[in-house]
Amino acid sequence: MKPRFILLLFFSIFAVPKLHSQFNNIDNARIKVYTAKTDRRRLDALIVLSKFRNSLSGDSIYFYAQWMKKLAAVLNDKKSMLFAAYNLLTGDLVKGKTDSVIYKIDTHEIFKNAKATDTTTYYKLQFLKANALNRLNKRTEALELQLTILNEAEKERNINTQLFALNFIGATYLNVNRKAAAKKTWLQALSIIKEANNPDNEEIEAYILSNLALCFSNYAADTPTKEISDSFFTVTNKAIALSQKNENMGVLASTLSLRANFYSATNQFSAAEKDISAAIEIRKKIGDPLYIANDYIALAAFYLSQKKYTQCITAAREGLIITGNSGIKGEEQLQLINTLAKAYKASGNFEAYGSTLEQFIAEADKSNQLNSADKIADIQTKYEVQKKETLIAKQKLDLFQRKLLLYSAAAGTLLLLAVFGWRFARYKQKQKLLMEEKRKQHELAVKEAEEKERKRIAAELHDNLGVQANAILHNSTLLNTASENQQAVVEDLQDTAKEMLLNLRETLWAMKTSDVTAKDLWLRIINFMKQMGRHYTTINFKIEGEAPVDFIIPSNKALNTVLILQEAVNNAVKHAGATEIKAISNTANNAWCVAIADNGKGFNLPLVKNEMKDSYGLTNMQERAAASVINLSINSNAENGTSVILSI
Repeated sequence: MKPRFILLLFFSIFAVPKLHSQFNNIDNARIKVYTAKTDRRRLDALIVLSKFRNSLSGDSIYFYAQWMKKLAAVLNDKKSMLFAAYNLLTGDLVKGKTDSVIYKIDTHEIFKNAKATDTTTYYKLQFLKANALNRLNKRTEALELQLTILNEAEKERNINTQLFALNFIGATYLNVNRKAAAKKTWLQALSIIKEANNPDNEEIEAYILSNLALCFSNYAADTPTKEISDSFFTVTNKAIALSQKNENMGVLASTLSLRANFYSATNQFSAAEKDISAAIEIRKKIGDPLYIANDYIALAAFYLSQKKYTQCITAAREGLIITGNSGIKGEEQLQLINTLAKAYKASGNFEAYGSTLEQFIAEADKSNQLNSADKIADIQTKYEVQKKETLIAKQKLDLFQRKLLLYSAAAGTLLLLAVFGWRFARYKQKQKLLMEEKRKQHELAVKEAEEKERKRIAAELHDNLGVQANAILHNSTLLNTASENQQAVVEDLQDTAKEMLLNLRETLWAMKTSDVTAKDLWLRIINFMKQMGRHYTTINFKIEGEAPVDFIIPSNKALNTVLILQEAVNNAVKHAGATEIKAISNTANNAWCVAIADNGKGFNLPLVKNEMKDSYGLTNMQERAAASVINLSINSNAENGTSVILSI
């Protein structure tokens, strides 16, 4: 062994913040850095090593980037100097210096002409900025930047950049709870990867598969089926295999943590503990606070599922400390606060539960204000317009080239072609004016529809949640001033909060898409009936019939249908004295009929309508039905109970 190698190896052991990796390629890349005989070779080796930055700690990334910067300056290699500056920012992000990353990208001189210096590094910088914006919960700004990158990459036919852009766009969609859009985006990316059939895309494929697994995990939480479970494990196991093959420890840890969460949710605690332990061990070595926070989310959920509430509270608090110290906002904070609130409630600490619930509502409100559906829709529309303009420009170019070819084909037909060109130009101008007019009409219609929907939703939230919020405030005051019957007040407070959250969830569900299938709507009624059955065990809740196939309902009509049926069930539970409540579905004369029927004591409908304080619920149901053009009939008598029937 030569003395030079001994000295460098000694330096690497004691001076470098090293990741003791279980993978050989990272260690081999590091050894090549320290055994390089020239500055040029050492710089090239550092560039190769930096490709593993998602498997390195923030300190390691920063150390090697500083070294790369010095060598690039010595060699006057501007491209490598730019890449070193990018890696320094990556180290800052991993260390939680999120605001600093955005500021430096926007202001530092070295980044001003990044695209001219190196297109690849330029795109990496833009993705890094989008990542930082996401961590600060500025989802709409992140999405706008990502769509801009995608548009540029499509123009340049840069497949790799397109794939990274689609991966980030899907993640942003998922962060704002647009699961369908996220899934569609990632499946589009996987289709491009399959068509390209290029091994260089395996790194980004692992990222996309891991994110798609998260999407399937969320679907499984809403609708646990064997098909969704099988899809989850298919993409998860492939993501793990690709991460191990390419030694991407960051993706590996994320996917292991995700699988652990799925195991925990299905009571496979031994497998869950094995995966989460492996993920946390990797994360400790890498040190990125965002992903450490996500691991604490999984760990807290794991403890909660096993009813280890003290450990769950500790894990959730530690995760919140990490997000607070690192400036991470949004979904990660909300998940930790939500899990913490559940642990407080389950452990009987209702005071802490109440304050944590208030914190959750406040943070969720901030997130909704920053990342509203209107902003997301505006950004998407802007991207689509840019994409269409690009297509039109390309079509114009292709048309010009064809014309040129035709004009040069035969001089004898010049006059004929000139006439044809003049007539075609007139036709094209008319078509352009027609398209422009249609575009304006479409934009106006979309704007009016969005405004109408926004007002409707605002009124819905106000009508349902405003009264309930006042009830919570009033009952909270009673807790501070009275000493008797506190248990009843607490129970009333909890019931009101649950009803408030249920109404909010149904409203947001209907907002997700313009159309809803009858199958999806009926599934929500079934889930609601099952939930009521768990709370009211003395009543038999039954389901009869199935939803019609390929039956589509506008979202506002779907929301009103769900709320009317839920109101009917609640009325039967509270007032009918019934022992059996049924939800019935059938199809007749191209209409879908849904009914709630009970065997209770019934009531005198005309008499109840005259009593205003008792008829509010019925009036509300009738107003909802009228607003959505739903045929509502209510039949009630003492012998046969009450039936609320909707014809859609």
